[in-house]
Amino acid sequence: MTQFKIWVFKINTKRGWEFDEYFRSRTRGVYELGDEGWIRSASSLRYLREEVKRGDLFLCYEVDRKRVVGLARAASDGRDVGLGSLLDFCPPREAVRFQNPLTRRPDLDHILAFSPHRGRGTVQKIDLDEFSRLKRIILRKNPEQAEALRRLMDPR
Repeated sequence: MTQFKIWVFKINTKRGWEFDEYFRSRTRGVYELGDEGWIRSASSLRYLREEVKRGDLFLCYEVDRKRVVGLARAASDGRDVGLGSLLDFCPPREAVRFQNPLTRRPDLDHILAFSPHRGRGTVQKIDLDEFSRLKRIILRKNPEQAEALRRLMDPR
């Protein structure tokens, strides 16, 4: 059993892009996400360059709307600046757009990646113990999507 890391990918929809563009895309292949013009945080760039690996799980968070709207897997290792997109997500048909998004309060309370204590970078780590709690909340709020969610969330 391979253990993957869990991350949150944060975007601000007021900057002209939202995750529904990914989830509704008809792209059959991988989906390029982020470049050095979009992701500028030193910690996010370091995570992408050194730690994000193919198969890692991403929570898709819209900062201005304060909600996690879905889950996707990394289809590539993170890349360094100057190489085009910094990360590829799995094809949208393999990801899950929540029917009932998780809201900042109360669902995401006590999760460090959603607090100011963890910083403001685009890419943030989710600890395994925090993910256990998030997993229960995700499944409770989206029971009709349980099979697809478990396929994504359970270790491969």
